[in-house]
Amino acid sequence: MGIIKTKDDFKHPEEKIQLLNGTVLDCYPLEQLATAPRSDAETEDEEKLFVTNAFRFLRYRNKIMSDSRMFLCPVPIQNGLVNTGTSGFHHPTLGVYIEWWLNCESAMICSGIETNKVVYHIAGSPLSGRNSCGVVDENGKTETESIHPFSSLWPIFMRINNRYDEAKGMYQAYTLEQVVEILDEERLPLIDDKELEIIFLKNALLRWRSDIFGEINRLKATIDRLKFQLFYGHRDELKAIMATYEEKKEKKEQREKEINAVCKELRRKLKSGEIDNKHYQQQLTPLKKEKENNDYLLREYRRFALEPLFPDLGYTVCDAEAFFKDPRSAGPLKSSRGRFF
Repeated sequence: MGIIKTKDDFKHPEEKIQLLNGTVLDCYPLEQLATAPRSDAETEDEEKLFVTNAFRFLRYRNKIMSDSRMFLCPVPIQNGLVNTGTSGFHHPTLGVYIEWWLNCESAMICSGIETNKVVYHIAGSPLSGRNSCGVVDENGKTETESIHPFSSLWPIFMRINNRYDEAKGMYQAYTLEQVVEILDEERLPLIDDKELEIIFLKNALLRWRSDIFGEINRLKATIDRLKFQLFYGHRDELKAIMATYEEKKEKKEQREKEINAVCKELRRKLKSGEIDNKHYQQQLTPLKKEKENNDYLLREYRRFALEPLFPDLGYTVCDAEAFFKDPRSAGPLKSSRGRFF
C-alpha cells in the first residue's frame, strides 16, 4: 500500500473528511458539548458490541464508509505499546478500524483452514516485537494471538487513526448502538461477500510468502556465517590454493601472449606468401589446441581446487576470493562468546 498521509501532512476539505480510497464525505459540525463519560460497565458493553459485530461492520463497510457519522463512530478499545503507551491510539473510530483492516494484511488473518479473524486490540513491544493482540473470528470468538511481524501492524493503525484526529472532535458521530440499530432497521440483506473473502485469502498468501522469504533469508544468513567460519578454519590452506591459482593464471596468460605473437607472425607469413595455407594450418592448429587446453585446465582448477578441503560442498576458487575480500578474514574471528580461532 502507499504512504498514508496523516494530519501532519494532509488537510481534509472544510466540513468534510477524505478517506484513504479518495471518497469525500460530508460532515456535520457538533451542535452541543460532548456528553459525560460513560461508566466502566457501559464502556465494557460497547467493547463487546464492537467485537461481536466486527465482521458485520466489515461486511457492511461500504455503508459505513458512505456516512461520516458512522465512519467517526467512536470505538472504546484502548490499544497501546510497551514504553510508548497509548500515544497515537486515542479515540479510534469505526471507520479507522475498517480502513485499517482493509489496508493492513496482518490485521486480517486467514489460515485457509480455520475461520477468518481480524485483530481488534493491539498490545506489544515495538522494540522486541513481542505482542499479545486480541483477535475475533467470524463467530464472535475472541482470543489472544501473537502477530508476526508486529511492526507491520501498529504503525498503519496509528497513521490512519491520526489522520482523523481533528475530525473526531469537530463533527457529529453515531454511537455503536446507533450504528447497529441503523443496520438492523434498514434490514440490509446478509452479504455473500466474495470480495472480502478474496481479501482474506490474498492477505494469507502475502503473509505466508513473507514468512517463507524471511525464513529463507534467515537460513541463508546462517549458511553464510557457517561458511565463513569454515573457510576461516582453513585459511592457510586456502591461501596456498589461491597462490597456486594465481601462479597458474599468470603462466597461462604469459603463454597466451606468446601464442598470440606466433599466430600473428604466421598470418604475416601467409599474407606475404612465405608459407602456403596448408603449412599455416599445420602450425596454427596445435597452437589453438594448446590455448584451449590451457583455458580448460585453469577453469578446472578454479572449479575443483577446493574439493579436497570441502568435499561435496561445491565450493570454488570464486568462493575463496570472496572470503579474502571480506575484511574479517584478516583478523581473529570472534563470536558473541569469544574467539572461534
